[in-house]
Amino acid sequence: MDKLERIVHLLIEALSKARELTTFKLDSESSKRAAELMKRVTENQKSIQALIRVSEGNGKGLEKAELDTVLDDLIRTFEDTNKKLDQLLAKAKA
Repeated sequence: MDKLERIVHLLIEALSKARELTTFKLDSESSKRAAELMKRVTENQKSIQALIRVSEGNGKGLEKAELDTVLDDLIRTFEDTNKKLDQLLAKAKA
């Protein structure tokens, strides 16, 4: 799986977990954290769409190393977001 596919997979995973969270009654702190996480996902989704367009255009204007660095950062961000969503889901299910 290349980096863009990994990011899209992590994004879909995060959105799925966030949707599941909406089925639970959360305390105010958890609701706030979930909203912040979804805001991060939405903001990063826009960046991903731009990066996909850039990468499909053979990275014109961006060096491959620069693009790879950004993709790696996004992967780490989404992995972190998914971990936090997992924690909120575990708390909601308890």
